[in-house]
Amino acid sequence: MKTTECLLRNQSKLMEQYHEPNDQFIQTFFDYSYQNNPYTQRYKELSKLHFQRACLFEHLLKFNKKYNCSNETVHNAKKLLDPKSVVVVGGQQAGVLTGPLYTIHKIITIIKLAKEQEEKLSVPVVPIFWIAGEDHDFEEINHIFSIHDSKLHKRKVDQQNSAKKSVSDLCLEQSEVLAFVKEVFLDGIETSVTNTLLSELNEIIAKSKNYVDFFSFLIHRLFKNSGIVLLDSHNPELRKLEIPYLKQMILNNEQINDKFLQSANALYNQGFGEPIERGENSAHLFYHYNGSRLLLERIDSNMFSDKKGICQFSKDDLLHLVEKQPENFSNNVVTRPLMQELLLPVLAFVGGPGEIAYWATLKEVFHLFGLKMPPVVPRLSMTIVSPQVNKLLEEFNISAIDAITYGSSKRRNELALWDEKDQINETLHEVLDEVEDLHQPLKDLVNRYDKGLEALALKNELIIKRELTFLARKLEKSLQQKYENQLLKFALIDVNLFPNNGLQERSLNILHYLNEYGLDFVERMTGLTLELNDKHKLIYLK
Repeated sequence: MKTTECLLRNQSKLMEQYHEPNDQFIQTFFDYSYQNNPYTQRYKELSKLHFQRACLFEHLLKFNKKYNCSNETVHNAKKLLDPKSVVVVGGQQAGVLTGPLYTIHKIITIIKLAKEQEEKLSVPVVPIFWIAGEDHDFEEINHIFSIHDSKLHKRKVDQQNSAKKSVSDLCLEQSEVLAFVKEVFLDGIETSVTNTLLSELNEIIAKSKNYVDFFSFLIHRLFKNSGIVLLDSHNPELRKLEIPYLKQMILNNEQINDKFLQSANALYNQGFGEPIERGENSAHLFYHYNGSRLLLERIDSNMFSDKKGICQFSKDDLLHLVEKQPENFSNNVVTRPLMQELLLPVLAFVGGPGEIAYWATLKEVFHLFGLKMPPVVPRLSMTIVSPQVNKLLEEFNISAIDAITYGSSKRRNELALWDEKDQINETLHEVLDEVEDLHQPLKDLVNRYDKGLEALALKNELIIKRELTFLARKLEKSLQQKYENQLLKFALIDVNLFPNNGLQERSLNILHYLNEYGLDFVERMTGLTLELNDKHKLIYLK
């Protein structure tokens, strides 16, 4: 593998300014500029705080061993027992087959940043991936996009989640997942790796009771010796450790929303959009009732209810329920980062563009709890370029940065095909107009001598026009076939580098590369020398 860097164009307004360390407005929404080496100062502040290290270690060791984690993961988890240790954390939903490539990129970033800061600070730094197991939006994680016949196809697990269960609680229907995996494999080519890869996936599916299991087994297999430590935020045992923090969130609920709205409104008023929906009465907590995840709102300063009024609680009711049934509570995007901060000694948080946008609304929420927001570090953004695709870029003289930003449209539009198609259509319209002129004297005679033949005359004209149009379309199809090979090449560039008119990492899945380049593909990517900066990485395969 060979790597190069480039600057991405057309990023969001917020991300463009976030990458500028001297941007005074955006930087006011964060406690640290990640570009100004904030880790020594951050470490000093963390050393003053207390964390449930022994309990965290015991829980994470048990959780990760369940998924056949490596000795390196066990070693990293043990670091938490050291009062000097800190963590680099980032997370994502438990997407099937790990979801889009950016999940893989995020884990690589976490691992690299943890290793880098452990060397620089000379203290233990643990790489932790926070699986958002409480998330109930199954439609967001139940599919991937795969490539077949130079086209992108959405492949989906045929299972419903109408009850809005958290994915940690959602039973994995093995027959449906096996059918989904088979369909994905049929999209690809058969290689020397295919049977082994399929066999391993079938074994993982057989061992998985829910989608967090499926995800965790697969991540530990792909990042075999990386030392990544997985955490499921909806694990009942972890919820017990969160009891005191959930209580704080209930007691300070109104203030949390006030602080959030203060920043969210400021961003919105400056044209940065609404990364998190703003609600005057949002409680930013979910209650799990009969398996369904219900978002709570404040009715008044003491009463809470879900939107449909299925459940209603006083503040004291919620405090009592948290003590007795912590597994029935979960965070939303406002309180999840806060919970992460209360639970873990976070040296840095690794996030994607969307996450950084909503973290920009949370600084004052952290301050409400006497905490600073950790440095928020953009994950690595990468595009994988296969030899076949790179050869096509060279053939058409398309730069990689143009291909990942705009696709092949510029070069495709330069084909003579489009001018020739226009010529056919222009000629057709000219001929059709002439048919009308030539046919008009006959229609005039019909109108003079036998008006009963008007319908026949019109039909006769339409038949002539239809036959001429048929000939033109046949000619157009023949022309298309003449350029078919070139169009196919452009389609291959786009489906690989510009799928769904966006970055590869937002659509494609890692399975495509595992099947073609080996089960150790992710480990080899993790081993690449990749600088943690603001530039997009191009990974050229051999």
